[in-house]
Amino acid sequence: MIKTYNNRLLVLTCFILSIGILASCEKDDNGKSNKIELLSFGPTGAKHGDTLRFIGHNLDKVTAIQFTGGAAALIEKANFKKQTSELIWVIVPAAAERGFVTLKTSEGDIVTKTQFNLNVLIAVNALPGLTRPGTNITITGNYLNWVNKVTFARDKSVTTFVSKTINQLVVTVPDDAQTGPLVLTYEGTQGGDLRTTDTLKVALPITTAVSPNPIKHQTNLTITGTNLDLAKKVTFTGVAAPVTTFVSQSATQLVVKVPAATTKGKITLTAASDVQTVSTMDLDVVLPAVTTIAPNPIDPLANLTVTGTNLDLVTGVEFMNAPTVTTFVSQSPTQIVVTVPTGVTNGKITLKILNSTLTVQSADILQINGAAPPPTIALPIYDDAITSNWTSTGWIGGGWGGTSDLNNTAPVRAGTKSVRINYVGGYGSPLQLGGASLNVSAYTTFKVSIYGGPGTAGKKVNIGINGSDAYTITLVEGVWTDYAVPISTLTASTTISEILVKEYNGSGGFTIYVDALGFN
Repeated sequence: MIKTYNNRLLVLTCFILSIGILASCEKDDNGKSNKIELLSFGPTGAKHGDTLRFIGHNLDKVTAIQFTGGAAALIEKANFKKQTSELIWVIVPAAAERGFVTLKTSEGDIVTKTQFNLNVLIAVNALPGLTRPGTNITITGNYLNWVNKVTFARDKSVTTFVSKTINQLVVTVPDDAQTGPLVLTYEGTQGGDLRTTDTLKVALPITTAVSPNPIKHQTNLTITGTNLDLAKKVTFTGVAAPVTTFVSQSATQLVVKVPAATTKGKITLTAASDVQTVSTMDLDVVLPAVTTIAPNPIDPLANLTVTGTNLDLVTGVEFMNAPTVTTFVSQSPTQIVVTVPTGVTNGKITLKILNSTLTVQSADILQINGAAPPPTIALPIYDDAITSNWTSTGWIGGGWGGTSDLNNTAPVRAGTKSVRINYVGGYGSPLQLGGASLNVSAYTTFKVSIYGGPGTAGKKVNIGINGSDAYTITLVEGVWTDYAVPISTLTASTTISEILVKEYNGSGGFTIYVDALGFN
C-alpha cells in the first residue's frame, strides 16, 4: 500500500450570509438584482465531499451546477442539498477539478468570474511490477487527475501523460529511468508532493550466456539474455571505450564485434540510465602461446622454429633490437619457422596477433651467437632490480614528470628485466635514485644502456649526478646503445649520492628503457 504524506492546514471559511459582508468568499456581482444573480460561493479551500454554498438572488431558478471535470462533475437540481432564492448548498463531487463553475438556468448559464479550487489530498494504491523503459505504466489511487508531474528516480520528470482520471494515471516511463520510488506533484489550494513508499522496478539488460567462448579478436560475439534491446553500450575487459554500434540487437540476443584490445574478463552492459549490469561468466579470448623456441642459441640469418598453440593467429615476430618480421618460412597452428634478422641481440621474442593490439612473449630468452654481450658492470646499481649496495643506504622514488617500471620484461639488455621510463613533460626524471653515499673511488667509468622507444630518434636525456645535469645523451630509436662515461667528467666527488635519468627539453611524450646501470 502507498501512503500519502501531506501536512496541510485545512482552510476554514465562515460564511456570513449578508450581501454587504462576504469574507473569504469568491464573488460574482453584476448588480442586476432583478435577475438571477450569483453574489458569492465558497468556502475557498473546500475538499471533495465538503458542502459548497452559492449565495445570490433568484437561485431557485438554477436547474444544475456544472463543475470543471466533465459529466461526472455535474449536479442536477434534484441532488442539491438545499435550494432557496438566496442560497444553494451542494456536495463537491469527487470528479470536480480546478476551474470555473457554471450555474445552469432557463435564462442562460451563469459562469463564475473566478476559478474554484480545492484542497486535495491524493493517494496512490499501487504501482506496477517490473517495468521496461519506454512503456506505459498505470498508477492507481485517488484524485490522480490533480497530478501535474511525475518524477522518477534521479530527478527524471514527466509532465505529459497518456491519460489521467480520478483513480488512474497512465504515464510513459522515460528511456533513462532508474529503479526507485516515484514522486507525484499535484495541484490544489495546498498542492504538494507525494513520495511513494513502494519502488518502481525498471528492467535492465541481463547477460545469461556468451558464444563462442573463447573467441578471436574482431569476430562476432553473440550475447544472449533478457531485455538486451535496452543495452546502449557493451564494455569488454581491457578496453576503455565501450562498444556502441552493434551487428544486431533484440530483446534476447545482442551480436557485437570483439575489440582488438579485449582481454579475459567480464562483459558489462550499460542501459540508457547509465546503470550497468555485469556478466557472471568471463569471456576468454583466443591467443597464441609459445611452448619452445629452437635452436637456442642461434646464429643470425638461421631459421628459428617456434612451437606452441594458435600460432596461425601470429602476424609478426619481434626480435630484440630488430624490426618486426612479418614474412615467415612456414606457419601452422602449432609451428612457425622464421629467419632471424641480423643485428639481433639477446632477448625474448614477441608475437603480434591478428586483429589484436595484444602481444604474447616467449618465456625463454633467445640467445644470439656472436651478438654483442651486455656490458660488464663491476658495481651494479640496476641488475634486474635496484641492487642492495645502493638501497641499503639510499632511497628510490620522488621522481616527477612521468612514470617508471623497475620490472619491465621487454626489451632487456641484460638479465630478464629493465626499467621502462615514460616521460610526460616538465623536464621530468621518473627514475630518481637518491640519498645514498656510495664510494666510487675504486672505479673510473659510469655505465648505462638505453633503448629508445618509438619516436625517440634525436631526442635527448640528461644523466644527473649529485644534483647536476652532468651528461647529455642523444637517443637512438629501436636499439640498445651502451654508454661508458668517465666518472671524472660527471663529478669531482668520489661519493655518489644521487642518480637521475632526466628528460632534456621538457616536451615529454616518449618512452625509453634503461638497463645495465652501474660503475666499472
